[in-house]
Amino acid sequence: MIYGFKLIRSLTLSFLLGSLFVTPLFANSSEADDLNVISGLLEAKRYADADKQALLLIETSLQKDDTSTDFLPLGKLLQDYSRFKTSKAVLNTALETYTREGKLRNVAQSLLHLASAERHLSNYASAEEYLRRSLSIAEMRNDRQLKAKVHLELGVVYKEQDKLELALEPLKLALAVFRDNDNVTYSSLCLSHIGDIYSLLNHTALALTYYEDAYSAISYLNATAENKRLLGMIKTKMGSLQLRDNEKEEALQSITDGLDLLLATNDVGAIFEAKMLMGKALLETGNTAKGTALLQEAMSFALESGQIGLVNDVRLALAQGYMREGKFDLALVFARAGTVDARIHGNLRDQLRFLAIQLSANVSLGDFEKALNIQSVVQELREALLNSENQDALKGLQAEIELVRQSGELEKLEESKQLVIAKAEREKLKNTLFWSASVAVLLMLFLIWSRFKQRQQTIILRREVRQQTEALQEKNSELERAYKTLEHVSLRDPLTGLYNRHYLESQLPSEIKRSQIEIDNISAPSKKRDLLCLLIDIDHFKSINDDYGHLAGDKVLEGFSAVLKEVFRHTDLIIRWGGEEFLVVCRHSSREELPELAERCRATVASSVFTIGNDKTVKLTCSIGFSLLPPNEISNFDTAWQRTFAVVDYALYAAKLSGRNGWIGLIETYHTTDANRTPLDCKFDFPSSRIATSFNNIASIQWPEEVTR
Repeated sequence: MIYGFKLIRSLTLSFLLGSLFVTPLFANSSEADDLNVISGLLEAKRYADADKQALLLIETSLQKDDTSTDFLPLGKLLQDYSRFKTSKAVLNTALETYTREGKLRNVAQSLLHLASAERHLSNYASAEEYLRRSLSIAEMRNDRQLKAKVHLELGVVYKEQDKLELALEPLKLALAVFRDNDNVTYSSLCLSHIGDIYSLLNHTALALTYYEDAYSAISYLNATAENKRLLGMIKTKMGSLQLRDNEKEEALQSITDGLDLLLATNDVGAIFEAKMLMGKALLETGNTAKGTALLQEAMSFALESGQIGLVNDVRLALAQGYMREGKFDLALVFARAGTVDARIHGNLRDQLRFLAIQLSANVSLGDFEKALNIQSVVQELREALLNSENQDALKGLQAEIELVRQSGELEKLEESKQLVIAKAEREKLKNTLFWSASVAVLLMLFLIWSRFKQRQQTIILRREVRQQTEALQEKNSELERAYKTLEHVSLRDPLTGLYNRHYLESQLPSEIKRSQIEIDNISAPSKKRDLLCLLIDIDHFKSINDDYGHLAGDKVLEGFSAVLKEVFRHTDLIIRWGGEEFLVVCRHSSREELPELAERCRATVASSVFTIGNDKTVKLTCSIGFSLLPPNEISNFDTAWQRTFAVVDYALYAAKLSGRNGWIGLIETYHTTDANRTPLDCKFDFPSSRIATSFNNIASIQWPEEVTR
């Protein structure tokens, strides 16, 4: 069977190559030379020649029955340049070779890349099948990294099919594995795709948060081609969000920055996606000629490479541009073509976008009957998108088509019935002129009445459609508000807007692990590898509540949180710990910065003026306890965190006993015992330590015997 398959494929490739009249660019060369030649053709944008050469290499290998050539790197290279159709042939050859040789890991990788090619070509069923096979091998080998990559690709496949609820689960599974292994690049890629899902759900603020987190994480790494590619993609996605929020100038700048980064890479597909977004932004800012040229360039590439998703994105941008210019007929052409493709691939959101353009165009052209029909379909799709999963929505769409077909048959039956009636009337007309005149009068009256009833029904239908649309929009708004409220309550303090303890508990274990790994890696050049913990308490806060009331206290807490955001970086974790206490965890920092950070916080608070309402203001001071996190070598997270918090709590209490408006903290501990151990060393069994304080000296500190909070 394998031999028969090879023979058929060999004959097929021979026919293709013969029909192309290809002259080999190399012969009897090594595998590396073959790859270099094809890579050179791709870099020179001679894509057709590169495709021919890759197919020729497969044919040569089949004729010689040579299994020594590794086709997987060639398949990956072709995918980098969006040559997905050719890469499928190459990867299938690689898959057959690896299967015959029993190289399971290579088989799984070939299946994963085949799934990516099928996804770009919108062949989602084939992509899912390849991913299931790859996942089976990864689970059999217990390869967590490979499983995570398969889950990542599966999430993207679901996302592009508009199965957003299904897409989130594998993306989150992949993100957990990549974060556990400190794989920042793939973690950022997962965050970026999750941001795409929230963008599709119109949760713009949440989507932007995921994009910013992904961008921030990857920006710390070396500027490799892969990292530049990811940074460029995220930047263009941010620009797309800004364009949706009507921030046109900011969007143009973000997309330009992203395109500049992508142009330094070989990802042709990502470059043309960025050009598509740039063309859309230019159209919206009035630069029609340049915007249309970029969109047409992107369309040519998308059609040639078979990327239906990009084709529809360009169609949507062109249709929206023509609507703004008043060219409604042209807008309808692109909107109808996009609707057909969106229906074929089961993408409800794209259907709604294209149908909305058809609706507006038909209204503008005065074809209200078509507009009304489209509005009813739009309403059904919106309800399907809101109340059911994508598979159910597809069934609803099929039912709608079936209803249209049955409606057409009923119309034909009605027409036949009218013909019979007309024939009978003609027979009656032959018998008597009187009856013919009477029937004519009655028929005229009937037509007038029917027209009147039709107008009434049309008015009622339009009113019902408008009411249902408004109700659906209100329902969407309520769901969005409820989601934002849930997100805010679960992760943020409702008064100050700062993160709460739940957020810290979810983030801190991985941060401690990352910091310990960086500290153990003595070859790492960066000195900012520590985690720093500061516990900050507002002095005499109770007196503010007693003297001015709890509303004044709330305003002080809001103002105090604003001061902390000013003092610390946006990458630091600022937590409302409880009452008037705030906890700050500084990432990617140096322990030597602890005194400077504490003094800057203390001085800023002391120099600030806090509003408490009714044009009244107060001055405040704060006390601070700090420590390295963890203070000594502790591998267990729970022990490390409890030990650190006990140290900063003890230091904070000592600062309050020593006069307030100051800071005390532990910079580091030592393994050797010092004769002059402090009470802090004795309490926490440190051999010795280095302590810093804003008071006169360490001897002037009044240490508590026990902390009673």
